[in-house]
Amino acid sequence: MSARLPTLTTRRLVLRSLELGDAAAVENLAGRDFEIARWMTSFSWPYQAGAAEAFLEANAAADPVADEAAFGVTLGGVLIGVVAIEAPGDLEEQPDCPTLGYWFGRPFHGFGYAREAAMAALEWGFEAHGGCPAIAARVFEENKRSRAVLRKLGFRAVGKTVRYAKPLDRKIDNIVMRLERGDFETGRKAA
Repeated sequence: MSARLPTLTTRRLVLRSLELGDAAAVENLAGRDFEIARWMTSFSWPYQAGAAEAFLEANAAADPVADEAAFGVTLGGVLIGVVAIEAPGDLEEQPDCPTLGYWFGRPFHGFGYAREAAMAALEWGFEAHGGCPAIAARVFEENKRSRAVLRKLGFRAVGKTVRYAKPLDRKIDNIVMRLERGDFETGRKAA
């Protein structure tokens, strides 16, 4: 079903459907790098053989609007990360809002790729989920870099929650953030 996911192009990046051939890149960039996995709730740690393939197979079977739209973010044809818009219901604190999530391999941090890719995914998310007034996100309270990316995108903190993080094997305080459609439109015009 992921074939219905459009290819999105930004100034430097191409966001496309994930493919089974992306398994090695997903494994190397995120699955085997604790400094990436530690910021995720669902990643297993230590990495389990076949986890990347299982993720990609589940993604291929998902309906991008009813379940999750996970885009592989590429730079010059090389997978550098993933940005996803999950259907409303993922975040119980914002049950009517789709949820933005992302990760990028460590070599690709600090170049603005997360913001650039997220802007394209948010534009798709607002269009695909036409009636939603906002898109939400959840970020570890101590993840200052990701919080800064979300603020630059126009997200505002609206609450807190606690989630169990598999890689850390403990519950982690998270900040719940929300981007109103009008704020996104204003920010997009200014960019």
